[in-house]
Amino acid sequence: MEHAGTLSLIEGRWKYIEPSGGPRMNKYTNTELGNDPQPQLYDLAVDLGEKRNVAAEHPDLVRDMAVQLKRIRK
Repeated sequence: MEHAGTLSLIEGRWKYIEPSGGPRMNKYTNTELGNDPQPQLYDLAVDLGEKRNVAAEHPDLVRDMAVQLKRIRK
């Protein structure tokens, strides 16, 4: 999935969003853009609104999903 140049990967209950630069919010529409300099990981089974980034709690999963996303990109 790509939104505003930022790629993400959903695998099972997990959604990984790769780190990216740029503004976090569109100032004209007040819409979140998904940009963050840190990797983002959300457990969609309990957080459909993607409010709690749990990447720091699951570094192995973040690493594995980042590698998988790089493979897909190629």
